[in-house]
Amino acid sequence: MSRPVKHLYEFGGFQLDALERVLRREGRPVQLTPKALDTLLVLVERSGHIVAKDELMQRLWPDSFVEEGNLAFNISILRKALAEGGGDTQFIETVPKRGYRFTASVRELGGDEAAVVLEQQTTAHIVIEEVSDEGPPQSVIEATSPSPAVARFARLRQPRWLVALAAVGVGVVALVTFWLMRPPAPKSLAVLPFKPLAAGASDQYLELGMADALITKLSNVKQVIVRPTSSIMRYAAGTQDALAAGRELGVDSVLDGSVQRIDDRVRVTVRLLRVSDGAAMWAEKFDEHFTNIFALQDSISQRLASALTLRLTGEEQRRLTRRYTESQEAYQAYLKGRYYWAKWNGGALQKSLDYFEQALAADPQYALAHCGVADVYNLFGYLGLMPPRDAFPKSEAAARRALAIDDALSEAHLSLAKVKLFYDWDGPGFEREIERALDLDPNDADAHSMRGTYLLALGRFDEALAERKRGQELDPLSPLLTIGVAWVHYYARRYDQAIEWDKKTIELDTNFVPAHNDLAMAYLLKGMDAEALNELLTARTISGAKPETIAALRQAYGAAGIKGYWQKELELANNEAQHAPVGSMRMARIYALLGDRDRAIEWLNKAYDERNSLLIFAGVLPLYDGLRDDPRFRDLVRRVGLS
Repeated sequence: MSRPVKHLYEFGGFQLDALERVLRREGRPVQLTPKALDTLLVLVERSGHIVAKDELMQRLWPDSFVEEGNLAFNISILRKALAEGGGDTQFIETVPKRGYRFTASVRELGGDEAAVVLEQQTTAHIVIEEVSDEGPPQSVIEATSPSPAVARFARLRQPRWLVALAAVGVGVVALVTFWLMRPPAPKSLAVLPFKPLAAGASDQYLELGMADALITKLSNVKQVIVRPTSSIMRYAAGTQDALAAGRELGVDSVLDGSVQRIDDRVRVTVRLLRVSDGAAMWAEKFDEHFTNIFALQDSISQRLASALTLRLTGEEQRRLTRRYTESQEAYQAYLKGRYYWAKWNGGALQKSLDYFEQALAADPQYALAHCGVADVYNLFGYLGLMPPRDAFPKSEAAARRALAIDDALSEAHLSLAKVKLFYDWDGPGFEREIERALDLDPNDADAHSMRGTYLLALGRFDEALAERKRGQELDPLSPLLTIGVAWVHYYARRYDQAIEWDKKTIELDTNFVPAHNDLAMAYLLKGMDAEALNELLTARTISGAKPETIAALRQAYGAAGIKGYWQKELELANNEAQHAPVGSMRMARIYALLGDRDRAIEWLNKAYDERNSLLIFAGVLPLYDGLRDDPRFRDLVRRVGLS
């Protein structure tokens, strides 16, 4: 905005200094956002006249396309600030369908008049600089405050150093008061999946992709905890109220957005809401060519960081606008890959892999797409959808390709850490990679949970619990991270606490099969066989077992108790083995529960030959307590050792 020649305005007990850009009431500064102050300057300059909304929008946002709601928001801020001056004066009048008019009587001061007024006030400039190795000072805060006391000192001809000292003191008080009274900056944020602007115009890949892109960017900022994409997936349908979602996710603020692609343009509306009271902290509208989607994401993330009042280091600023590809084709394929990867089932994971490979065909230097490939193969190996000896080496190769492009990519270090733990059984190697991942992104829920997994396998239960709880707090709606806390209690033989956390997991997702299976095992080891049976059959039913299978298992339990149940499970597994391979760890579990240590150890050795990931827990799993005095079992644990 251009500066008025007359830079000091007086009205209704207020003084507006256009040169210093400060509003004072009876000599005291009134806190306003920069954009609200710009709005007030335009209205005061044209006091008594209608200022059209279009003119205001053009003056305030000359190079941006923003929605009219931003103007109304700033007018609301001004009315509240001016109303706090007392009295019934209405300063800003709304002229329906036209604009706004500043109605108070305004006195313009300039030249000598303004100088006289300014001599009666003292301005203390307090500069706070955060100097880093990244370059120039990160921020400068200027506190401006009048000082009647200093004016009296001046009239008494006190020494200049004393006047200066008083000025600085008043400035410090003003600055401290400002920071104490201002709303606290949010410490946690959820970026919800974007919604379609128009009914019937949904583009799920773009809607979830916009959220995922912002989450990825903001995760590079260490001052705010950003909920991961996995935790906001449940809101992809767009039917959940944003504030209710924020409360469920346990965050201070939530970013709610809408997006629509029309031909070669993309239109985005975003608003940042404070969860505690629903207040709009920031809102804006963007309209760009779709080919500028990366610039659009940069702009949103930068303005959002500003709205959150975050002070970014030079490195954080660079990573906030880091673009991993300039290819629209690669980016679109990557979004689809992440969409299917989050479903965590075999068919969807294969689709995910196909899309990540399409992204890499379009841009071989797309580091995030290499991470996507690594993540898919990690799950293929861990979930038993592919032989570990095939899956994990491919995961490692993809992660290393990503790191060759960008060694500061936390996702790639985390993928490599999983390979080190689940396939190489390399404890020191895992520690190096997980520490690097957490150094780059200390708020990564999955990374904290993985470090908890490693500590759990070592039998360091208290440390494991702290890490697993940290991961669960960072992503509180994740069934996988919640059951991770239950696992620590279960392995530590604290079965009551394990049952409590298993039930919490089931509350999050009643169809989460691992929670029902683990709850069954906790019940079983407490001697609560009937409760264990109910959970085992529930897990079987959710997994798609036929009604006659459920009936046969129930009948076997009725005839011979829990041992009869496991005898029937063994019979069913042997029948399945005639048509397809059965999991070695599944067979080892059945034989261990039946008390057949020879066959249990035989199947555990088969799992070792396969390089099965779950063997890292053999040394602490309660299920194998009956095998611990067997030299063959102790040798197996030694061979799997993570050191």
